[in-house]
Amino acid sequence: MTYYKEEQRFRNPGLIALLGLMSFLVIYRLGLSAVEGPDVRVLSITAGIALLIGAAWYALFRSRLRIKVNDKCLKVKLKGLIGGRLKLPTCDMVDCTFVDVAPSARWSGVLAHPSSDFSSIDFGGRKGLYIRMRNGQSYFIGSDGLFARRDELPLPTPAQAS
Repeated sequence: MTYYKEEQRFRNPGLIALLGLMSFLVIYRLGLSAVEGPDVRVLSITAGIALLIGAAWYALFRSRLRIKVNDKCLKVKLKGLIGGRLKLPTCDMVDCTFVDVAPSARWSGVLAHPSSDFSSIDFGGRKGLYIRMRNGQSYFIGSDGLFARRDELPLPTPAQAS
C-alpha cells in the first residue's frame, strides 16, 4: 500500500534569475551583432553560448524528484541531468527524524554525523526527513509535503522506538 507519493520540480529562484539574465545578455549581443553587421567569429561564439544556455534551461525544466513511501520501503528517484534511484527498506532504517533546517544551516553539515556517509537529496526545501541506516549511511530527503504528513507514514521514528 502506498502511503505517500510526490513529484517535485527544481525551481531555484536564484538559478532561474541567473539563467534569465544570461539569456537576456545573449539576445542583447545578437541584437548588437545584427545592427553592427555580422561577424562570423562573434556570431559563432554567441551561438555556442546560446546553445549552452538553452541546454541549461532544458535540463532545469526536465529535472524531477519523485518520492514514494509504502509499507516496505522509501523510494527516491531523480530524473534529469543527474539521474538516480534510491531504495531504502524500512527494515534497514535505524531511525527517521523529521527536521526543519534553518536556511543558514542548510549546507553547514548540521545533520551529518562525522562517522557517516551523508547524502542530501532535495530541490531546495528546508523541511524533510533525516534517515540513518544500519550500514552507517545517512540521508536527508527534502520535502515539505513529506514533513506535513509525518504522522501518517509507517517509518521508524524515535517516538515509535520508545
